Amino acid sequence: MKNQLIAEFIGTYFLYLIIGMCVTPPGSAAFTPIAVGVGLAALVYSCGHLSKAHFNPATTVAYFCAGTHPRSTFLPYIVVIFAGAIAAALTIGVLNPEGLAKVSAIEINTPRVIVAEFAFTFALMWVILNVAIAKGTKGNPFYGLAIGAIVAAGAYAVGNITFAAFNPAVTLSLCFNGFIPWSAFLLYAIVQVFAATVAGYLFRSMKITNPEELPTT
Repeated sequence: MKNQLIAEFIGTYFLYLIIGMCVTPPGSAAFTPIAVGVGLAALVYSCGHLSKAHFNPATTVAYFCAGTHPRSTFLPYIVVIFAGAIAAALTIGVLNPEGLAKVSAIEINTPRVIVAEFAFTFALMWVILNVAIAKGTKGNPFYGLAIGAIVAAGAYAVGNITFAAFNPAVTLSLCFNGFIPWSAFLLYAIVQVFAATVAGYLFRSMKITNPEELPTT
């Protein structure tokens, strides 16, 4: 399990480092979703063979609900993923403190946040499950591109509404760096976990998992 947790920490660290540096002034403006999507795809390809490249507590929940993630590593994955994201948030404070000083939190519109974060967290989980562990796509070479693409598409679609978090660990780090108000963290996290749960159980009910993907413990 050590190698899995190392991979999850590294992947999550660089995922949020890319996100945080791109959205912190002066940032990458309209190119941010592309940078995040391409970076995520590369990280998924680099770590997928080690840990399935969750980088997101919601992904761990989705796999667990789909019946493909063992109970024994559920909590360690969650802890390491959050640790990687927070480490990246601290790094951004070193790399661009002037930019962070200019950051102000977005205004939260609760109904819009609920709809946007549920829809695109569900979409992300659905893509991950269907390109990573579905029988019909077993051994495909495009899984990383598909995951990066849905994140980029979601960022373009609702980034101006919610900062396109789709990930409780990313949400926590966005709060830490001042992009999302702390008061909204639980709202985001609950919606994201619920979306992941729905996606996981729906996928499981469709019985399209590779038998070899089922956990032994």
